[in-house]
Parts: sequence; structure tokens; C-alpha cells
Amino acid sequence: MRIHARLAAAALVASLAAPGARAQEASAWWTQRLTYGAGPMVVENLWCKGPRMRAESVFLGHPIVTLVDERRYVIFDAATRTGIAIARSPRAIAEDAKRKRPFGYEADELIAEGGEKVGTEVRAGEEVDHYRLTEPNGDQREVWASADAYRLPSESRRFDRSSGQETRMVYVRWLQQAFPDGFFRPDPDVKLEELGYDEYVARSRQGPVGPAPPLYGNLLHGPAREE
Repeated sequence: MRIHARLAAAALVASLAAPGARAQEASAWWTQRLTYGAGPMVVENLWCKGPRMRAESVFLGHPIVTLVDERRYVIFDAATRTGIAIARSPRAIAEDAKRKRPFGYEADELIAEGGEKVGTEVRAGEEVDHYRLTEPNGDQREVWASADAYRLPSESRRFDRSSGQETRMVYVRWLQQAFPDGFFRPDPDVKLEELGYDEYVARSRQGPVGPAPPLYGNLLHGPAREE
């Protein structure tokens, strides 16, 4: 996916950064996430710097890169070097200021919805807090997250009582390191079709648009509306 040269350059920039620039590391992270359960296993590599995100995964055998900044949601195929750039909805953009990171905020979300801390455990040598929320219908969500202000999740679990299906999301590792802004932009050779938000929504109702669906829909559309 042509990331090795980018990562080497990023490491050099980080090593030469001034103390003021290094303060950006507080909001800059990398993690690898595995999701499994009801559907096929999904493996993702995720980077962020403030509200900006880069994600790499595989969809139907194709290497897919997702880039999110303050305005656009970009999806492109790293093999064909083609994709789409969608204007994010105002609702999605407004949510950026309300969370610590574009991903990995399951504990904060669960607490905001009424989840409670049910204990503290040691996992892989690290102390983590265990949160749980059980709905009246028996559906259950659990999150294990670092016992500090970051609340970095190590695992989350969803259980649907009606179907008996369970989905687990495991964060293999977290690293804090700032990357240059260019790492969160597409390479110059990537050909992107620019779409307005309403245009994308209208076209997606007719069929697939772009090399893959938006895997992080909340960053494009905003939070799901309650019925």
C-alpha cells in the first residue's frame, strides 16, 4: 500500500520535531483492530491526528484506503489508484470536536449512554476498566479500556439477545506518535471523483458508488438518528 516510505519519512519528521510540535502527539495514534463474530473477520490499521484519520483494510480482495479530514471523506483502491472524495455532512463535522479521536472511543460512548463501570482487570500486564450496558430487551455491550484519561479500548463486545449473535472488536496495540499532514492525504497519482454529500447519498440509493462502501459511516453521515 506504499506506506513504508511514508512511515519512514514520518518517523524522521517526528524525531526532528520541536517540543511544541510534539505536543500534537497527544491526539495522534496508531492501532490495529480485529473485528469478528457474526460476519467475516475484518482487520484494520488505523491512524489519526486530531480529527484526521487514515484507515487501511481489505474489501473483496482489494486494498482500500480511507482518509478523513475536516471536510472530506475519501475512499480509494490502493491497487487501481482510483476512488471518490465525498463532502462530509455538517452533522459529522460537528461531532469531531466532541470526541478524543475519530475511532476508539467506545468507552466514552458507552458511558454517555448509561453504561457503568463494573470492575478493573489486568490484561496483558495493563490495568483496564470494564464497562457494561444491558438494555431492557437483554442486548448487552461491554468495553474494556485503559484506566486513564485516554480510555483506549482493548476490547469491546456486543451481544444481540434475539439472535444470540455476538461481535467482538479487539485492539491489538496502541502507539502514540505524530505523523505529517501529508500522510492523511491521497498521493498525487490517485484519481478521485469529487462528490457533494447529497449527490453521494442520492447515487448510493441506486447502487454501489466508489471502490467500497464507507466503512466508517459515522464520520461521513454523523451519528445515527434515534427512531
